[in-house]
Amino acid sequence: MSDFSRYFQTFEGGYAEGDLFVGVMVPDRRAVAKKEGMGWTKEVLASGLVHPCHEVRHTALFAVLLRYHVERANRQDWHAFLVAHFEGINNWDLVDTCAYKLFGRHAIDTSDTSVLLEFLDDDSVWKKRTAVVATLQFIIEGKYEETLAYCPVAAADAPEILQKAIGWMLKLLWLKQPELTEDHLAVHFSSGLYTRLIVRIALEKASKAHRADFIASFAP
Repeated sequence: MSDFSRYFQTFEGGYAEGDLFVGVMVPDRRAVAKKEGMGWTKEVLASGLVHPCHEVRHTALFAVLLRYHVERANRQDWHAFLVAHFEGINNWDLVDTCAYKLFGRHAIDTSDTSVLLEFLDDDSVWKKRTAVVATLQFIIEGKYEETLAYCPVAAADAPEILQKAIGWMLKLLWLKQPELTEDHLAVHFSSGLYTRLIVRIALEKASKAHRADFIASFAP
C-alpha cells in the first residue's frame, strides 16, 4: 500500500486530518471511472462524492468529469450537480481535478463566472482554491483578467495550501506575460498581501538571480 502521508497533511491539525486512504493510485481511479462511470446513476455518484474514502471520492469525481465532457447537451446539469455536491471536494488533488477542466471550462463557455465568484467569496479554502485554479483555463485561452483579479482576493490570510495555488497560477501567467505578472507581484508583495512563498513559486521559472533581486527589491 502506498504511503499518501507524503502528499497530504493527514496528521492531527493538517488539512487532510481524518481523510481515509486505502492506496489506490490515480491511474487506477481514472481507469475505473472511464470503464464504469457512464453507467453510474446520480445517486451513486452523489454518495461517492461524499464517501469517507478519498479514492472513492476521486473516482466519483473523475466519473462526473467524464459525463460532463461526453454528455455535451447536459453540461449545465452536470455543472450544477457538482456545485450541489461539492462538500467532498476537500483536498488539493480533488480540487485540481475539476477546477479548470469543469468549473473554468464552464465559466468560459457560458460567459458566467458567478459560481467562481461565489466560491472565491466562500470561507472554504477548497472553494477558494477551486476559483483560483479555475483561472488556468482562462490563461490557456489567453485571458488573464480573472487570474489577476482572483489571486489577491484569495491571498488575504491564505493558508499555505492556497498560497501554493496562487503562486502556481501566477507562474503559469508569468510564462505567457512576464512583465504583466511581475508588475502585479510587485504591487501585492510590497503591500504585504502576497507572501514570499507566493512570489517564489510565481517566479520559479525565472533565473535564481532575477528571483532573488525581485524579492529584495519589493519585500515589504
